[in-house]
Amino acid sequence: MAYMVRWGPKGFLVSPSKVVPFEGFSTDMKLKADSENDTSGTEPTNTRGRELRTISFETRYYAALGVDPRAQIEEWESLIGQSYPLTIGSKRFGPPKMMLKQVSTSEVQLTPAGDMISCKIAISMEEYSEGKKSQLTSTSAASTSSGGSKTEAMNTTASKSDKAAKKP
Repeated sequence: MAYMVRWGPKGFLVSPSKVVPFEGFSTDMKLKADSENDTSGTEPTNTRGRELRTISFETRYYAALGVDPRAQIEEWESLIGQSYPLTIGSKRFGPPKMMLKQVSTSEVQLTPAGDMISCKIAISMEEYSEGKKSQLTSTSAASTSSGGSKTEAMNTTASKSDKAAKKP
């Protein structure tokens, strides 16, 4: 089976035994900027980089085309918050990892017995950013290794002689 698109454990393909289409693909990249008031009347723009990239797409699951729609819904929902590269064809598309942010199910069709025979699923992803550790975290880790603790630092107060020297 050759996949058109893959993201982690999920794939989109068209084969003789299974059809999982990849539809409605869109992506968004925006500049991150602020405008500040200036006394001269102009508003300077401060460019701060770019927003995290977003990607969205849809797929349809049909029981008649070799897929269990209900199982696919459950599988997508269990993957919310996970991050993997998005591969289109044989090349990664966009940033190194995309995080699954939202799964929306619609157009569900049922048999008279209540079995799901088809559905449409809309997927929203956002560029995964691991973030940086704050200075506080690295500083407190260093002080803990040198024998101090956060509690000791927070409970430290000035001595009586220091307080007396500060009085006017």
